[in-house]
Amino acid sequence: MDTFFEQIVKKKKGPAEWAIVISVIVAAFALVAVVWIFGILAAIATLGIVYGAWWLATTQNVEFEYCVTNGDIDVDKIVARRKRTRLVSVAGRKIRALAPYDPAKPLGKFQRTVMAAPSLNEQGLWYFTYHSKKNGDTIVIFMPDDRVLGAFYEGLPKLVQMDTARVAREAGLTIPAKRSMDD
Repeated sequence: MDTFFEQIVKKKKGPAEWAIVISVIVAAFALVAVVWIFGILAAIATLGIVYGAWWLATTQNVEFEYCVTNGDIDVDKIVARRKRTRLVSVAGRKIRALAPYDPAKPLGKFQRTVMAAPSLNEQGLWYFTYHSKKNGDTIVIFMPDDRVLGAFYEGLPKLVQMDTARVAREAGLTIPAKRSMDD
């Protein structure tokens, strides 16, 4: 029987994202004022400016979706609920490590880092690593709930499962058992 679990995590806006939103709004008001002063197609220009400001400001609304199907994981980035980009798609059998993420511990060098979590300051972050022909050694930092973590764990190679269980125990965590979609 196939298993499928998904989770959406909203990225938190930091100071840079808020600065962009505020700058866009201020610039939109300034452009509207200039357009109305010169009176050139003011209504149409105002609508265009307001729409452009809304479009730019909402691009700061980012969510990450984790989908685990039969132990394989897909991580997508969703911008403003209108654009989806696949960040990672990897078979569970290709995962080299899965462990709780601790920003204080160095993890080694990776050719690609995928940040798919609300922020690095959150509790409950995990990471996994794998190697791809296209991107080389890759680390993915994410924040799975118990259902996603349990389903992902079940699809890992047995040696990786044992290492993950050991590291989780050392951190005082437990790997949740895979549950059915009816739970």
